[in-house]
Amino acid sequence: MAARGEAILAELSSLPAHVRADYIRILETVVRVAPRAWTRRRGVRLQWITLQDGGDDVVVQVDSGELSKHVDWDGPRSTRSFAGALREKRGTNQCAALVHGNAIDSRTWGWVLPLLLGQLPRLDTAVMVDIEHRAGARSTFSFPVKYRRLLVRRLRFEEDVRAILRRARAM
Repeated sequence: MAARGEAILAELSSLPAHVRADYIRILETVVRVAPRAWTRRRGVRLQWITLQDGGDDVVVQVDSGELSKHVDWDGPRSTRSFAGALREKRGTNQCAALVHGNAIDSRTWGWVLPLLLGQLPRLDTAVMVDIEHRAGARSTFSFPVKYRRLLVRRLRFEEDVRAILRRARAM
């Protein structure tokens, strides 16, 4: 297993058992839905994944503007500006996660501004997952990605993330 996989396992093992179980459920959902929501133009779509109170329901929603009241639109988007929205979303759920690509700042102003500046917009090189749990735990996970070039470009994780999460579940 690569160093990044070991780091993910170390992060998960440092959490209390009930928080770790919730994190693993969220991360398994991320691994399933992030590649399907990726597009070449938009990168990894902003998505909310929540674990609701009193049930085993994991809900996936594409962000429909909830972040707009928290994001500093004068500068690049960053995880710092997402913290308030994540905390607000977690307030009504047991656990909340925000999924996004690591090149989100290059897409803040769309594709036009980078082209005017003589740069190509960057592709995401990692899927970022910011998770906050009601128990107070907060973590950020990064899953490096690559792109298979067939007829249609597809997003794939560099490591076998499912195997890493299976190992974490067995801890």
